[in-house]
Amino acid sequence: MTDTTTQDIRIRGEFTPDPNSCRFIVSQEVFPDDWTFQFHSPEDAPGSTLIAAIFSVEGIVDVKIHRDTFTITKNSVDAWPKVAAKLIPILKEQIQGGGPVLDSEKRETLKNAPLDQNVREIIEQVLAEKINPALSSHGGWVKLTRIEGQDVFVEMGGGCQGCASSRATMKFGIERAIKEVVPSVRNVIDSTDHEAGANPYYS
Repeated sequence: MTDTTTQDIRIRGEFTPDPNSCRFIVSQEVFPDDWTFQFHSPEDAPGSTLIAAIFSVEGIVDVKIHRDTFTITKNSVDAWPKVAAKLIPILKEQIQGGGPVLDSEKRETLKNAPLDQNVREIIEQVLAEKINPALSSHGGWVKLTRIEGQDVFVEMGGGCQGCASSRATMKFGIERAIKEVVPSVRNVIDSTDHEAGANPYYS
């Protein structure tokens, strides 16, 4: 999809591997927080005219917002260009209006909400199905070690232990994949002893 521009706000649509989800990237931050907020209905964001307006589009079932990016999921048969033609004017109008997307108190409540009981199972599935198959080509692996509050601890092994690329793998691969499916995770923490192994990174 192409860029769409009105006044100072530009919104770019970007397809995702999930055909039911699409990213809409805004040319300015919506939330300054380094946090992904997820909404399943307007009731999850009381008082937010933006969230209510997004869900007014037929077929929208989920909205995630991280800084300048909206990841929106639909269950309708309409193609994304048709849905985007309805969503983009709504996003522009609401953001240009300058009203709060979500008041600060509600944002803090969402950021401190406890993780669901099934989070461990979800994360282990992501590691098994998405992350480890990719890491195995380099002889590496990662496993979930524990969850404390909203923080997730993982351990890397094999070719990933002590690897110079381990930080990038953690930040842009493992952390991103986990937060994509569990936005309420606050931190993904690497508990690996990278000084151990044949090629220690922190030496």
